Amino acid sequence: MATTSFQLTAVFRPLEDGWVQASIQELPGVITAAPTAAEAKAMLADALHEYLLALGELEAQPDGEQGNADHSPVAVTVDV
Repeated sequence: MATTSFQLTAVFRPLEDGWVQASIQELPGVITAAPTAAEAKAMLADALHEYLLALGELEAQPDGEQGNADHSPVAVTVDV
């Protein structure tokens, strides 16, 4: 199996209450917040993981239009 990798941009913003908001620039649905930057990085990786799992579950649902589509696993490495 071939491995495909790509880069995503992690964005960290301080919030008024001292927490740190973390998001993926290319995937607006991946967003989280934590009390520290280190915790926000860890939670962002988890949020991305859950987002990708949810996409897989949505794609697995029969929609009648997949026909002969080839579904191949893709490895994603995330450094935060």
